[in-house]
Amino acid sequence: MTEKQLLYVNLGGVIAFSLFMLLSFATAETDTTHRVMIVISEILGGLTLISAIISLSYIKSEQRFVPISIIAFLVAWLIYAIGYEIGIDGTTKFSWIWFISLYIILFAGFYIIRICYKKVLGYYKLLPPFLLFLNGMLFVFLLFIHIWWQLPFSG
Repeated sequence: MTEKQLLYVNLGGVIAFSLFMLLSFATAETDTTHRVMIVISEILGGLTLISAIISLSYIKSEQRFVPISIIAFLVAWLIYAIGYEIGIDGTTKFSWIWFISLYIILFAGFYIIRICYKKVLGYYKLLPPFLLFLNGMLFVFLLFIHIWWQLPFSG
């Protein structure tokens, strides 16, 4: 595969993952549909993460910062998916460890994606702000959930 094809695969994977992740939030009221959307987005996210890691070894130009920003973006979502799959909720003991690790990874991802934005060239320069926006949405969602679970009347 050429460098351009690898970049297209990475870009398409991120767009597909983001679309299905947003659809999973939109279908949260119906349990089966929500579960299917979660599984599809987890599979797409895993495939995109693998393709971004593989792309790092093949892309030698300045565009190698595109897969780096994708990896920084997907690592936070991977940790979130692991917590979701093992069933972390408001009654889970020591759930704060999961939140603290997610916050640290999100802030590190924000920083790495910001650095990658300065180095990416051409039309791909639109990708890092998009990734920052989606990670920002995850951060606000996590803050809301974390605060909600700490309220005395929740659970």
